[in-house]
Amino acid sequence: MRLQNSLLFIHRHYKIILGVVAFLLIFGTIVIGAGDGSDRVDASTYNEKYFMCIEVEEDDTLWTIAEEYISEEYSSIEEYIDEVKSINNLTSDKIYNGATLVIPYYASPL
Repeated sequence: MRLQNSLLFIHRHYKIILGVVAFLLIFGTIVIGAGDGSDRVDASTYNEKYFMCIEVEEDDTLWTIAEEYISEEYSSIEEYIDEVKSINNLTSDKIYNGATLVIPYYASPL
């Protein structure tokens, strides 16, 4: 009698049961897919941007400073120079001996 009642219940509510099962399968797939770690950044290859101050020395140019501090995070030396100019509110490439510049650099997180 119990088995008969269970089968009758399933037969009457099969659309609801089917919907719940489908929902659980889809939800489980999303949760498992989101947790596979593929979107995580590997800490051993990830660098954070930092800033430091340097004093401009005689014969320094933005180009020579960029050559010293640029890293692979920049696509070109010009991109790095543009960022240095932006940070320091420079409207030209001219810098002066004794001036202080804030420059960006990348390093492993502390």
